[in-house]
Amino acid sequence: MAHSTPRRRLLALLALGAVPWTVVFIGDQLTLFFPFGVVNTDPLAFVDLLAWFAGGGGLPRNPELLPLSYTFYLGALLSAAAGLWGREPPRLTAGLLVLAAVAHLGVAYSVLHRIAYLPVPVGPVLALAAAWWFYWPDLRSVLFAPVEPERE
Repeated sequence: MAHSTPRRRLLALLALGAVPWTVVFIGDQLTLFFPFGVVNTDPLAFVDLLAWFAGGGGLPRNPELLPLSYTFYLGALLSAAAGLWGREPPRLTAGLLVLAAVAHLGVAYSVLHRIAYLPVPVGPVLALAAAWWFYWPDLRSVLFAPVEPERE
């Protein structure tokens, strides 16, 4: 994290909320899944996530992965925001970003089985890139740390 500041990390994670996490191409139509709602291009419409789920707009398979991935993302945002006061647990932020990305890859995968649907997981790729760029030393310490056997 030597090349970043808490403010830069938070701004980068906030920027993730402005890009579609999954873009689904359906012929000449697009559906964009953002952390705050769904945009459809034909007809042009925006539906916030709560109304979308309440209206039965769930995904064909694994609909629980969409709110789960956004919940992990929100947790990473809150953890990064704590960095403004010097209280960010970087391994938690990194882990939540990775979990958000992996869960949302499941969202993109759940659309693949439909004929003529092409999902492109933009957000998960960017979330993994942010986790690597800002938090790789912390992730490496968690993933590759030697585990000592318990002593009796």
